[in-house]
Amino acid sequence: MPIVSRATKREESLNGSKNVAAVTTENAVGETLYQSKTKFYPLAFDDDGRYFLKPDPTKPPMPGIQEYYRLREECLSKGTLFEDPDFPADESSIHLTPTPCNHTHYKWLRPQEIDPDAIFANETFSRFAVQQGALGDCWLLAAAANLTIFPELFHRVVPEDNDAIRGGRKGVDYAGIFHFRFWRYGQWYDVVIDDRLPTKDGRLVYIQSTRNEFWSALLEKAYAKLFGTYEALISGSACEAMEDFTGGVTESYDLKDAPDNLYEIIQKGLDAYAMFSCGMDNKPNESGETESENSTPEGLITGHAYSITKAQVVDIKTPKFQGKVQLLRVRNPWGNDKEWNGAWSDQSSEWKFIDDATKRSLGLTFDHDGEFWMSFADFQRYFETIEMCHLTPDCPIIKQSEGQFKWKTSAFEGEWVKGSTAGGNRGFLDTFWRNPQYVIDIAKPEEGNDQSTVIVSLIQKNRRSKKNKGISCLPIGYILYRVDPSEIQHKPFDKNFFGTRPHVADTKFINVRENTARFNVEPGTYVIVPSTFYKNEEGEFMIRVFSESPNKMIENDSAIDISEPQYVDAEEIQKQLVPLEKLFHDVAGEDGEVDWLELKMLLDRCFEDDIAKASEGIRKAYLSGVKDKGPVKQETMLERQYLSDSGFSKDACRSMVAMLDADGSGKLGLSEFQKLLADISTWKAIFKQYDYDKNGHLNPFELRDALESAGFTLNNRIINKLMHRYCSKEGQIWFDDFITCAVKIRTMFDIFNARDKNNKKEISFGLEDWIAQTIYS
Repeated sequence: MPIVSRATKREESLNGSKNVAAVTTENAVGETLYQSKTKFYPLAFDDDGRYFLKPDPTKPPMPGIQEYYRLREECLSKGTLFEDPDFPADESSIHLTPTPCNHTHYKWLRPQEIDPDAIFANETFSRFAVQQGALGDCWLLAAAANLTIFPELFHRVVPEDNDAIRGGRKGVDYAGIFHFRFWRYGQWYDVVIDDRLPTKDGRLVYIQSTRNEFWSALLEKAYAKLFGTYEALISGSACEAMEDFTGGVTESYDLKDAPDNLYEIIQKGLDAYAMFSCGMDNKPNESGETESENSTPEGLITGHAYSITKAQVVDIKTPKFQGKVQLLRVRNPWGNDKEWNGAWSDQSSEWKFIDDATKRSLGLTFDHDGEFWMSFADFQRYFETIEMCHLTPDCPIIKQSEGQFKWKTSAFEGEWVKGSTAGGNRGFLDTFWRNPQYVIDIAKPEEGNDQSTVIVSLIQKNRRSKKNKGISCLPIGYILYRVDPSEIQHKPFDKNFFGTRPHVADTKFINVRENTARFNVEPGTYVIVPSTFYKNEEGEFMIRVFSESPNKMIENDSAIDISEPQYVDAEEIQKQLVPLEKLFHDVAGEDGEVDWLELKMLLDRCFEDDIAKASEGIRKAYLSGVKDKGPVKQETMLERQYLSDSGFSKDACRSMVAMLDADGSGKLGLSEFQKLLADISTWKAIFKQYDYDKNGHLNPFELRDALESAGFTLNNRIINKLMHRYCSKEGQIWFDDFITCAVKIRTMFDIFNARDKNNKKEISFGLEDWIAQTIYS
């Protein structure tokens, strides 16, 4: 029996590198989504996962963040209606790009101005009340329609304490302000909006209700604010909306390449309150042009997002057939008569052979409401894709259910950083092992099965916020390896491990927000390596594991520690120190000590060759392209500025003084200077050891090894911070930056170890003491 079997069928085509899963470029819906510049209020739920814990009104507000309850009280006390300055009622909230003038094509009205009988939400709200407007966001409607099925999920996104609208009195119990909650990469946020909505000829332009409810239009506005504008919601992904509404994990299947047990997956998902969306691609017309949202002869709409609301197997006996039929109930979010007209549709003859008890269990109705039944065989024949969103155990509806299946989850956040953790795919064997690694233990399923279902989700974070800068989603994927628990003592796994160990599962590299795959795995220990397709591509990510049986995930990374540097030629270092003592006495004053400026003079003289090589390299790297980008005057200005700041920086020299200045005088004596030079000479020797091409800098991925040789064992999180702080735009570390980096690390270790008397790897600081220690270093 194999260790892992993939739940989907797919081609193992190669692209770019040997033995590497292919890059798949998807024109994913949602490709235009932007992230709003507004900061939103981070919120937490109670232990039941239902009630939002309100902020303490006695505490000062969080800077730059809108707080719903505080703003509502301010409006009520002033007798005004809220006007959102972060999402104004003008064209800037409509369009992705600025318009040539501020004139708006729409009139922004409040609900009571649109309908005198307007209400926020009816107590009997249902999935049939929402209709699409002029915006191409049926994918959002499909997700919203799924929300209405379960009040617990609906009210987690649409809070019950929003004003009712009808009968609302300005300054008394209505302030024209609403709030909605969305999940973003492990954190829920409260998004505040005013109630002004774009209209044309007195009617809502975008999402609207067939009744006088306005929750759907206001929800759409809040979601548009989350991403910056209304137009950002054109052609989106139901997967993303369902995930943002629930915090769940999504997976999708091409129905032509779906697993054999897809119907069982759907049934089990619906039993566990999963959300579903499905659709088919746009088809060319008679002239060969592709048009969006056209009707097919079978009554289906192309390029349109449907939701699945029920799956049930029924017994049927006809003159020609007897047996069981797998049925699905599918919902068109338009909520009109655009319905499937084939077998098992509203007027189909098949229903005559179904008994009344079965019809009642199906909740069968024959209204023109956009909801219809069809066989699973026809579903696979006419639909092309299906997306599903599995809920997390902390969802209120999951917490309240007894005896229902519940996923076990683990999650980590990480980062791919150039020269540190952005190792690329397995084809880049020298750097692949530098990617973040996560070890996960999968327990034996309780039902006694040999294998456990595992869903692994890799989300790249915040890429949409950079769309307007020409930055899009990276091709991302991951590889799964089986390991013995005893092997985990070596952290992280190195090049030799990945060069000899076969992987048991992997994914294609796809340029979408979330890359998810389902596997069936034997109980045991595995290591997951998420990566971008190419090395040195930077991005933040979140990796989550959903499994049938309990799982435990940890990051497979080094433990932070300090030790003696690896062997260097002490005799050679001593020879370098002798002539420098005279130089010290020449520079030092009558007190026999040097301050930071005098230390800079000494160090710049001691290491002038190394600094000159670094300076020339940096000058070429940063100034080589200036002539092509602007006038020569700009190059001269940059070059003069750089040359005036060459050598060890002021901050670096001050940090060096602080590292050895025991009495806090701001100066170093001869013995302290000698110790400093000994340290720097040791670090210089290590620097040259790892400067393989002798060009005066460390290449990307060499910093961690060089620091380890210097006695500093650091993890990914710290190395990433150092790369952000000290590397060049090419990911290179120059000599003076390496020395400054080593000084900073040594100082932080010294401060910590001075307090950690019992070697517990934890210390305590008072605020004043913490500031006094860190501000000087």
